Amino acid sequence: MFSKLRSFAVRHHRKIFIVGALIGGGVLLKRFAEKKLIEWQEKEMNQLLERSRKQQHFESTEKTCNMTITSVLPQIQLAIGRSLDSDSITLLLKQKAPNKKELWEQLKIIAFSRVMSYIYGNAISAILLRAQVNILGAYLYLANQNPSNPDLELSPEAQSQFLSSSNYWLSTGVERFCLMVEKVVSSQVSNLSLKQRLTLVDLEHIFQEIRVALEDELSRQSNDFLANVMLPPQPSSEVASTTSPTLTKMMTETREILQSLEVTHLLSTCVNIGVGCVLDKFSEIVSVLSSDNRCLAHPTFGD
Repeated sequence: MFSKLRSFAVRHHRKIFIVGALIGGGVLLKRFAEKKLIEWQEKEMNQLLERSRKQQHFESTEKTCNMTITSVLPQIQLAIGRSLDSDSITLLLKQKAPNKKELWEQLKIIAFSRVMSYIYGNAISAILLRAQVNILGAYLYLANQNPSNPDLELSPEAQSQFLSSSNYWLSTGVERFCLMVEKVVSSQVSNLSLKQRLTLVDLEHIFQEIRVALEDELSRQSNDFLANVMLPPQPSSEVASTTSPTLTKMMTETREILQSLEVTHLLSTCVNIGVGCVLDKFSEIVSVLSSDNRCLAHPTFGD
């Protein structure tokens, strides 16, 4: 029997070899495919977890942005109120100062300047804080993912210093910007009579003219004007050498973002929306005044 098997194997050795190779190759291919499938599943799972972590991080960053912006808006209002103070003028009017007309002219300019400053100020604050919080969030995420990388190390002090740089806008920056707004507004409404009865169309025309004039004024400024208004001056080389490299890089990236054309276009879009919201509010006021047979005219200089 063994001789028959041996002779069969000799006669068909090539076929047996081919069949064996096919079976062995099939087994190896199956194992290889199973290994690759497991690796692919693990890779997909890791990517899914990574996307989930990024999504959670993004949602947390967005929540932080919204909370930060909401908390800063009252400070913007106070800063603009200090820069465009109307209380002293109102007090003089109550005391029946002899230069009443000049005081009302100043109050007119301040009123329009405040509205435009609120619109621009809120938009600039939102852009600045969103840029800062998102940059900080990105660096913290990278640091958590790469704890062994010393280049991504960011101490709590450096984080606080980075975020506190926005205080420059709340103090010096707002004042500088309000002065520019007041100058532009003065040139636009100086010929507006205090006796003129204003309709909603008149107000829309005035605000649109002021907005266009402000955008024109901003376009004549240097490319880094907005960044210089929002952020403190760049430190000297001696000071920079003692600062955290990561903090310096974050400040540089923030400044580059604020100097970009995208931010300029975003600010213009936000201001357009803001002006529209203000006009909607004025529309509500006009409706109330119309029902009471009143108009938007000066109480002292009316007919």
